[in-house]
Amino acid sequence: MSLELTSKDSQINFKMREVSEHRVFEFEDFRLEADHLLLFRNGEQLALTPKVIETLLALVERHGDVVSKDKLMQIVWPDTVVEESNLSQNLYILRKTLGTTADGKPFIETLRRRGYRFGADARFTQEHLKTPEAPPLVVERSDNIYSVVDWRREHLEEPPAVAVAASRRSTWLVPFVVLLIVASAALGFGLYTFARQGKTETANAVAIPFIGKNVVRLTNAGRTKRAAISPDGRYIVHVTEDADGSSLSVRQVTGAAEVRLAGPADSEYVWTAFAPDGNSVYYLSLARDQGDTELYRVPLLGGPAVKAANDTGPVGFSPDGTSIVFIRGYKEESRIIVAGMDGTNERILATRRQPEYFRVNWNAPAWSPDGKTIACPVRIADENGHYDTILAFNAEDGSERGLTDKRWHEVGQPQWLSGGLMLTASETANGPQQIWHITPDGSATRITHDLNDYYDLSLTTDGTRLSAVQDQVVSSVWITSDGTPTNSKQIASEVGNLDDIAWMRDTRIAYLSNAGGGSDIWIMEADGSNARQITTGVLASRGIAVSPDGNQIVFSSERSGRPNIWSIDADGTNLKQLTSGDSEFYPQCTPDGQWIVFQRGEIETTLWRIPSVGGEAVHVISTRASRPAISPDGSMVAFPYLDPNLDKSRWSIGIFPVEGGTRLKRFDFPLTVTQRFVRWMPDGKSIAFANAPNGGSDIWLQPLNGGRPWQFTDFKAASILAFDWSPDGHSLAVIRSVETSDVVLLNNTEP
Repeated sequence: MSLELTSKDSQINFKMREVSEHRVFEFEDFRLEADHLLLFRNGEQLALTPKVIETLLALVERHGDVVSKDKLMQIVWPDTVVEESNLSQNLYILRKTLGTTADGKPFIETLRRRGYRFGADARFTQEHLKTPEAPPLVVERSDNIYSVVDWRREHLEEPPAVAVAASRRSTWLVPFVVLLIVASAALGFGLYTFARQGKTETANAVAIPFIGKNVVRLTNAGRTKRAAISPDGRYIVHVTEDADGSSLSVRQVTGAAEVRLAGPADSEYVWTAFAPDGNSVYYLSLARDQGDTELYRVPLLGGPAVKAANDTGPVGFSPDGTSIVFIRGYKEESRIIVAGMDGTNERILATRRQPEYFRVNWNAPAWSPDGKTIACPVRIADENGHYDTILAFNAEDGSERGLTDKRWHEVGQPQWLSGGLMLTASETANGPQQIWHITPDGSATRITHDLNDYYDLSLTTDGTRLSAVQDQVVSSVWITSDGTPTNSKQIASEVGNLDDIAWMRDTRIAYLSNAGGGSDIWIMEADGSNARQITTGVLASRGIAVSPDGNQIVFSSERSGRPNIWSIDADGTNLKQLTSGDSEFYPQCTPDGQWIVFQRGEIETTLWRIPSVGGEAVHVISTRASRPAISPDGSMVAFPYLDPNLDKSRWSIGIFPVEGGTRLKRFDFPLTVTQRFVRWMPDGKSIAFANAPNGGSDIWLQPLNGGRPWQFTDFKAASILAFDWSPDGHSLAVIRSVETSDVVLLNNTEP
């Protein structure tokens, strides 16, 4: 007997299906046990969540037939509304797991605009149940459904153990028994539905907008980077990226035809929005190699673009259309600037000094509809550490007030809405950026509950439609010697960004992952086997390194409330805080094991070093520098930097003595570099970096003795997030990611 529990409208529906036979499908090296929802390859069980296997089962049962997307979602998530991205994630994981058939074809075919088909021959058998042994009860948690599979209750004398399979990445044991689940089901599902579906009101009787509404995708190319909806809700403007550069296009919400407004261009379009009257579109162009911005205005349905202002961030518009507001960094300060529509007559409304600052990240401050208040995300530092929040500033005198007591890890784009404020925010370092609502009394409610990131919130004037860019990333770890397809092998994958990677001295690999429910350090063998978590709750992010003797792992952590450099022994013991400054990231160990070099700061970034055992930090590089890389002989440090003291400064690779001093060499990055970090080649003769001249990232080499950079790997697709050479210099570990991003719409009107 199998039992499925679904949550809908605060009710619990029980669906029973008698299982008298054990159904098995076999294809090539795989064995799919349908009633157990287990998949084996050559007798070895594969670690897949039940929903992923249900997706495979739905296709295998209909092998040879085309199954439409809608039909497949109905089979896997019956009577439940979920985002299409859940299906996309499942299919991606299955394709990576199954690989190709013996004749080189994909097991799962995509037939454009028709659906999916399982193309291999599958043999079906039925096996009678012979033993009363019960497998563990597997509970999968998704956005708004809980499924219980393999509960063969008629064979059990005692309740089985419960294993919870988090739909995000991993399976974790939870010490609850079945009787406890059944006894608490009504209460649990009631609370779950209240939090997730939100079809009730808050305790103070304020209705939460957009909660429980379906997310509708408006684009499907997966290449949208920025977007906004028009004030009347009729049009969407969006930025796409491809091999030719950035392009800006506009389309009707209800149609698919598009009008290109600008591009393709070598510069990057990092923000876009409609003018308050809806008759024109603004966009911000960033010179990729220099960091200079220019604000342009173009008519809604096409025409010549006119430069509106220079050196601004994304802008918010006053309701009367006479002023703009934006954030600008200046040395250790960040400022809210109010100016005329052409960028003239600037005045400083508010200032923050590091370690506090106004969040930019290509988000604009939001001007309230009455013109009296400007909302802006702010990084705050207090006795409990760093956090992000949203503050309101008086548009005349700059006086400030808090809008909520909620502490987030990062806050994105705010938008005013009658009765509150909408914004995007993430709760943890590597957690997804979701959509939130703040009521007038400061209560914060999460609107979306999935594994995607949302950004670029945009609202119609009447507040009934909300658009956003929905971003989904799947990362994978590859091992290669030269980056060619023949000599490259994927050893691991994960939904979301894998943050960083470093080789151990015994050929194992350390990396940062969210697989355990938090941002922690994991170690696996070079073939991807025996992956295990060695930290719990250390809030690690942005950088990991291994000491030369392999005994210690050094990393950046927010465990103390702010990002500092920490170390831990390779066996997971002896956790130790090494620094206590503000915003310290990307540690690297010198080859002699004496020093750790790291980045300090997020706006004005500089390089520092400390003794490897801890001690006083010493300033190394006086110019703006980030993400250091130490040469194999320990004499030099390389890093990406933008030197404001140089005429016509552009993003470059700087090389300095590791103890500081005069710059030794400088090489300009190619214009197509978007992920700016560097590593030394094992022989110390070249600097390696990620470059994307044709859309997909590869590793390129800049010879230290000069000359043009040249392409080293030949991956051709996906983006490179991090890479590191093995101690013997023979193997290269690379984190690659596939990102899809599209415009989505939430409608707050009743159907």
